[in-house]
Amino acid sequence: MKFNIPRLIAIPVVIATVVVSPALAVTVTMTDAHVARIKENCPVALATLGRIHASDAPQYINSNQIYYSTGDKLMARLNSRLTLNQFDASSLVKTASDYVATLDKFRKVYKIYDDTMSELVRMDCQRTPVTFYDRVAVAREQRGEVREAVIEIQALISKYRSQVEKFRVDNLTETDDE
Repeated sequence: MKFNIPRLIAIPVVIATVVVSPALAVTVTMTDAHVARIKENCPVALATLGRIHASDAPQYINSNQIYYSTGDKLMARLNSRLTLNQFDASSLVKTASDYVATLDKFRKVYKIYDDTMSELVRMDCQRTPVTFYDRVAVAREQRGEVREAVIEIQALISKYRSQVEKFRVDNLTETDDE
């Protein structure tokens, strides 16, 4: 299964242009025109955020299951088998440990992001446009943290794969020579 990272991390242009200024992720002094534009586009922004939130859940569930399986069913089992057979698998164990820690980070930052999105889609942006604007900026920042965790996980998977290949080459060469 391929990961759709752009879908996982991208907030649609509608929200970026209507609600969130891409250059600003902090509270700014709002002009009356800006507040009016947020109020005017509130229904569209809420609908878009609702769709993003709804599509994020299955993406997270699928990704989390794949990441868990990779760590538990592949990395941990291979490391156990290698250690049991008295091979030096210390680099693989270290990478797998880093992977588990990063997976835990992914779960935590996604939970925080999901909670923010749940709160955001229930907000009344007509009554509290400035708060809504600020919360969108926070959600955007948190979504970036989820993206960073996904990138770290994928880098660790690649690193582990390279280490397994190196281990295979090193140990098959030694076995063939004997």
